[in-house]
Amino acid sequence: MPELLVLQSVWGLDQCPGFDIENRLDDALGQVVAAGFDGVGVNIARTERTDGVARVMNPLGLVWEAQALVANADQLRHWIGEAHRLGAHHLNVQIAGPTADFKAALRLVDSLVAAAKDATLPIWFETHRGRLTNDLLFTLQLLEERPGLPLTADLSHYTVAGEMELPLRDDQLGAIETILQGSHNFHGRVSTTHQVQVALDAPQHAGWLNQHISWWRRGFELWLEQARADDALTFMCELGPPPYAITAPDGREMTNRWEEALRMRDIVRGLWSEVAGAH
Repeated sequence: MPELLVLQSVWGLDQCPGFDIENRLDDALGQVVAAGFDGVGVNIARTERTDGVARVMNPLGLVWEAQALVANADQLRHWIGEAHRLGAHHLNVQIAGPTADFKAALRLVDSLVAAAKDATLPIWFETHRGRLTNDLLFTLQLLEERPGLPLTADLSHYTVAGEMELPLRDDQLGAIETILQGSHNFHGRVSTTHQVQVALDAPQHAGWLNQHISWWRRGFELWLEQARADDALTFMCELGPPPYAITAPDGREMTNRWEEALRMRDIVRGLWSEVAGAH
């Protein structure tokens, strides 16, 4: 039976009350494990932090996502090797960019896909602002030319980058559907027309919370339609520190990020139970 693995972002614990990932990483990871997460995600370029993650997660049989920003195939091959050596479950790749040169973008994508072809772990390419996939319409063009490009869906970036407003237009819904059709991994936060990360339970954001939940549910449905019995879908709670997190004039965050991560974990596990139960 396919399974869902819910991860917590290590970056999402930075400056989070009750956690000290700089000086007490093992304790912070222990809190994540005790809370019932299936693993974590970490920027593999942060070598000391990544070594700590592997040291804690691997003996427990828990999974972890390695994350890398790459500008060329040689960099990708390097991080594939490191992710394999350290025991990562998969490698999440942000492709450097953006660019207006579509032909150059295609050449870069082709070189990265070729470099990932014989990798010993899954390689997924993230939808992200400020990267090659910055623009939703540009990304749709890439997918039209290179269908099947395996994606990590972080949809929070597209609502902001495209200044999407509720209710969404049919073409916007169709565009996100295309992204979801190629998604094998999810990064989760709730965004709005102008903010990339807002409080989950604030009444003024209820419409956007519901929209993201609807997208996640649909992504799970589409993934399950093609999943094999032993496949695992990963979803990482990625609520980032300031300036992702909105702060008051005194600099303090408006919400408790850890409590929100637990809330998001419960939401997505509930969605999974609903969707998996219907298959």
